[in-house]
Amino acid sequence: RRLGDFVLGRELGRGGMGIVYEARQISLDRTVALKVLPFAAVLDSKQIARFKSEAQAAAQILHPNIVPVFAIGVDRGVHFYAMQFIDGQALDLAIAGLRKTKRRRGVAYEPTALAAGPDLRTDWSEGPRLAASAHKSESDPTCNSLLSDSSDNARDYFRTVARLGMQAAEALHAAHEYGIVHRDIKPSNLLLDHEGKLWVTDFGLARCQRDATFSKTGDIVGTMRYMSPEQAAGKSSLVDQRTDVYSLGVTLYELLALEPAVRGDDGPALLRSIDEQNPQSLRKRQPKLPVDLENVILKAMAKAREERYTTAQELADDLRRFLDGQPTFAKPPTAAERAAKWAMRHKRVVAAVAGVLLLACVGFAVSTLLIAREKLNTDRNFERAEKNFRDAQQAVDRFGAQFAERLATVPGAGSVRREMLRDTLAYYQSFVEQA
Repeated sequence: RRLGDFVLGRELGRGGMGIVYEARQISLDRTVALKVLPFAAVLDSKQIARFKSEAQAAAQILHPNIVPVFAIGVDRGVHFYAMQFIDGQALDLAIAGLRKTKRRRGVAYEPTALAAGPDLRTDWSEGPRLAASAHKSESDPTCNSLLSDSSDNARDYFRTVARLGMQAAEALHAAHEYGIVHRDIKPSNLLLDHEGKLWVTDFGLARCQRDATFSKTGDIVGTMRYMSPEQAAGKSSLVDQRTDVYSLGVTLYELLALEPAVRGDDGPALLRSIDEQNPQSLRKRQPKLPVDLENVILKAMAKAREERYTTAQELADDLRRFLDGQPTFAKPPTAAERAAKWAMRHKRVVAAVAGVLLLACVGFAVSTLLIAREKLNTDRNFERAEKNFRDAQQAVDRFGAQFAERLATVPGAGSVRREMLRDTLAYYQSFVEQA
């Protein structure tokens, strides 16, 4: 079967956005990877435009770690483009191979949704993304030897991951310099050839920042497990180079831990994990992992955009500093910073606690005010009673003593006078006893 200047060979992979074949370019007598748009997609002008945009985006970027596009064309209504054939494998297969190696060695390993669960995407109509490498159902022994993480050479493995991350970051920075954001960085879109060189591929969801034709606010595109928080929230206006930095950080985390950074078996669970949960500590998975490398990865995948590396080149530079044995710019967060980040991620919980505390404070203030008011009333009543008592005492004094003296001059009033004096004396005795 022939398409233009290309003779199709074996199928390498397929998805909603195309089928990739190993092909032979007749005019130059070379092997290429040929991506062909499915016939059903030809009926959709938007799909054709996106297919062309993917090829043009990759073709614009000249970088040794980005799979180059050689040609684009259409033959008898079939759209296709040719790119360099990479003899190697994608990093997702390399990770799967490393996991199997660990299990064979008898190392305890907990299965996760990454191994058995769906590779969730939000753009379901496009299906799985495609890579330009040969599609191999089993991991490549040559590539696995380049990524061996055995305990005997753990240090070399960590350095290899840092080196691959540096290559990917520099490639992404080159794309960003052209105004192109990849938006779908993940292990299956990073290829490792037999020379240990990393290649960035599949610009099918790439967006040119000067042209937002294929993405609107609220659209969610990409692979959910590797999406940044702003990408997963559909905030396309916030998607920039830091989005790719985050996705690369998540990918490097997975390479080091052989576990996904974002946990969850379905869309809602993954969204909660992206928004609220921190990944498990890398050093718990890899106790020998250098602290500086962990700090670099965690900074790259910070949930808040402003806390990540501003550019992919900054990430590449910090990885180079790690490889050169120099201090990295990335530092572990302080306790106060961790608390602030936790509060930002759990706004509803913080708001609820703040509401309860506010109600408690208001209740305490009202109770204190009521108690103070009651005390004031009590004090006033006591003062009023004391005044009344003094007035009554004075009245008794005047009535008892003065009237008794006047009765002394009245003939025959002696008995009345004595009785009045006795009553007055009894009143004072009763007062003394009560006091």
